[in-house]
Amino acid sequence: MPHGACMLLTQACLESLGIRRNEPMKKHTSFKVGGPADLFARPASLDQLEKILCLAAEYDLPITLMGSGTNLLVKDRGIRGLVISMTALKYPTVITPVEQDKYRVRVGAGTILASLYRETMNHGICGMEFAAGIPGTVGGAVMMNAGTNEGTMSHVVESIDFMLPLKGTVTLDASALHFSHRNLSFNLNFPQKYQPVLVSVTLIMSPNDKIQIQTRWGNLLEKRRKNQPAHGACAGCFFKNPPRGDSAGALIDQAGLKGFRVGDAMVSEKHANFILNAGQATARDILTLKQIIEEKVHNRFGVLLENEVKIEGE
Repeated sequence: MPHGACMLLTQACLESLGIRRNEPMKKHTSFKVGGPADLFARPASLDQLEKILCLAAEYDLPITLMGSGTNLLVKDRGIRGLVISMTALKYPTVITPVEQDKYRVRVGAGTILASLYRETMNHGICGMEFAAGIPGTVGGAVMMNAGTNEGTMSHVVESIDFMLPLKGTVTLDASALHFSHRNLSFNLNFPQKYQPVLVSVTLIMSPNDKIQIQTRWGNLLEKRRKNQPAHGACAGCFFKNPPRGDSAGALIDQAGLKGFRVGDAMVSEKHANFILNAGQATARDILTLKQIIEEKVHNRFGVLLENEVKIEGE
């Protein structure tokens, strides 16, 4: 069993790879809830990541990948197997001119989106303004095709690099990637037990005036601040917007659920598609509130809401 395999690993082996036992996941998610991960790793290099993946393959450990935990809800009993956080996998961003009006930008999966914006803006390179105010890492943003009405990651991704245990690093061009609303999928011919780990992304961006880039970013950031809650632990928009009709937030608002609470889990008074941890909420509180929202919206409007927040654990 995977949990038994976790127990067989020696402390010396785990420490050599920076792996911790029984790590509280509430320390690593913006919701500030969640039970412990059996094993938790934050690799700081490709070499360390490869060794961790090989260890997981050898002991048949299930792997859960995460970025900075800003779009993640972990259940109260935690996560079995190995959780790998990509937040420490950072290396210098490489910016290369491609032609007169294009730049190729290669960036590590663990780089924070806002840091990427600042670096490209300082070089007079635009293309990421749509991501103003979106938290999290570049890798996480690509895997969920993060974006706004102004654009998504699919509009700037040229290729991705990912790692497989015992197979090294593989590159996939955009033509092999299937982006959809808050999702990325791809077809690869490898055993299902080998989970691909996104390690870097190559973007195509354009030159522009620094002041114009900064102004557009600032305007979009201010718009998000006006429309979204500033207080309370949360994970951004909880539900995807339906493909047609009103947004998820508008439907939840029209169902009369702004301010509705289950324990310390609360629907934001400012934006109804935000569920807040208003104090000492548990994952159970949040999931119960989620179910109530889904039922009320479906009963009133016939719409089945779909999670945007990723839910892991047991």
